[in-house]
Amino acid sequence: MTYQVLSLKWRPQTFDDVVGQDHITQTLKNAFKKDRIAQGYVFTGPRGVGKTTMARLMAKRMNCLSPVDNEPCNHCTNCSEITESRSMDVLEIDGASNRGIDEMRHLRENIKFPPMSAQFKVYIIDEVHMLTNQAFNALLRTLEEPPVHGKFIMCTTDIHKMPATIISRCQRFDFNRISSSIIADRMKHILDVEKIEYDEESVSAISRKADGSVRDALSLLDQVIAFAGDKIVFDEISKILGLIPYDLFFELTTAIKEKNGQQLVSVMNNIRSLGTPLEDVVNGFNQHLRNLLISTVEGAASTLEMNSELQERYTNDSVLWERRDLMRISQVFSKMEPEIRRASQPQILFEINLLKMLEMDKSVTIEELLLSNLGSSSGRKVQYTIPEKKSSQIDLSVSQKIMIGHISEKKENVKPVDGVKKEDTSEKLPEITVNTIHKDSEQSKGSLDLEHIKSNWHQVISKIGSIKTSVAMVLEQTLPMDLNNRKLDIAVYDQPKFSFDRLERNRSLIESTFEEIFNQTVRMTFLLAEDTQEEIKHELPNGPSVPIKGNPVVNRVIELFDGEILR
Repeated sequence: MTYQVLSLKWRPQTFDDVVGQDHITQTLKNAFKKDRIAQGYVFTGPRGVGKTTMARLMAKRMNCLSPVDNEPCNHCTNCSEITESRSMDVLEIDGASNRGIDEMRHLRENIKFPPMSAQFKVYIIDEVHMLTNQAFNALLRTLEEPPVHGKFIMCTTDIHKMPATIISRCQRFDFNRISSSIIADRMKHILDVEKIEYDEESVSAISRKADGSVRDALSLLDQVIAFAGDKIVFDEISKILGLIPYDLFFELTTAIKEKNGQQLVSVMNNIRSLGTPLEDVVNGFNQHLRNLLISTVEGAASTLEMNSELQERYTNDSVLWERRDLMRISQVFSKMEPEIRRASQPQILFEINLLKMLEMDKSVTIEELLLSNLGSSSGRKVQYTIPEKKSSQIDLSVSQKIMIGHISEKKENVKPVDGVKKEDTSEKLPEITVNTIHKDSEQSKGSLDLEHIKSNWHQVISKIGSIKTSVAMVLEQTLPMDLNNRKLDIAVYDQPKFSFDRLERNRSLIESTFEEIFNQTVRMTFLLAEDTQEEIKHELPNGPSVPIKGNPVVNRVIELFDGEILR
């Protein structure tokens, strides 16, 4: 006798034999019970989940001579003919091969004739989405009002390619992807009947590789039985199925966790020697990261579709990982999965991304980052350092040092401003960073008083605040310090580098605003003062006093995330 593959040998012959589609089988059995059979059905879903099988069961039950409990008897003449695909009243049409308008016209003419021996003439159109628009249009009228004896059952994997006019004339049933546990139970039943020994790990691996398709699972099982014979062992079948051992993925994550470059390179060489497609490797690694991530939740490892030993191993390994780190790694390789199919050098892309993981730092929460440098005794101590930005310190040339000395001599004759502690300029000099020393040949056209500028500096701030709030907020923490031949030196206290740069970028705006208020033109130079100062307050007419030193947490947020305070 000719050998029959498992997917055909074990094709369900009753509604109860169909696994994983209980919501459909129960509905159809009730429809037969209440005699509410529609003229057209559309079955949609992924491959290998039972669409065509359900269509044949429907045709068999419609024409069964002696149904039992709303199930076909599988013994009468009509059931036997339909099972053996030789019934003249149940016609299966391949939509991919018969997709034109001529075939639909032929179908429309034939359906007018009554069935030869059965009660209904049933047309099963597989892959119906392959029909042309003209063919669908030719089918519309017949599908809406077929003869009493005519029934249509259409199956498709791409429901979105079907016209809405066709779907609206039929009852639509969506078939679900079947879970790995249901597929595994079905395979165990088949293996027990076939008297073939197996281990749990092998069945679980085949069910996962089938990706929700029972037909794919049985085809793989056929292949495994041909290779292994009467006893299926995971270690032997992993090569023929292209399965990647779990140990390889655990070694990958361990090397990344321990920053062990030698071990990581060794694992990459092992992957290359396997010859497995990199798409499968990346997909398997993403599954491994997902299992680790789920296992970080207490007790959740038991929900993983694998044997108890692997569940325990995932539980033990997940304790060593921070959940945020696993999410970051998973995000990288999830994005890489579609990219690797289009890459000209997929091996290089995969290995470079693995090596990048060696440089990945440990995840730190925003709270920990803010508390890292505050020095608060009540705060949580975190071993995390922010790299120092040395770019804010600029080497002073000889001419710049001479200019700073000239400014310092002028400052000795200036009275200290209220609220500002006067300090020795010789000690303060090294802590002043000069951004730019400007040269101006403009001759003096009038007299300006430094004290007058200081007392009315709040007007400049208010005026700019109506134009650019962010610039005004920085100016509130500045103070005019020296005026020499229409060159105004302004000290910027306790401000990060990006705030200082904001003043530099808006220099022309500040100078033009100064000219509007004082009727004098000056050339401004901003000096970044990094030493500790007393609180400086500018009495603004339209708002409360704003101290130069705010909440340390707010200052830390502004520094780390390049933010600004807006009114």
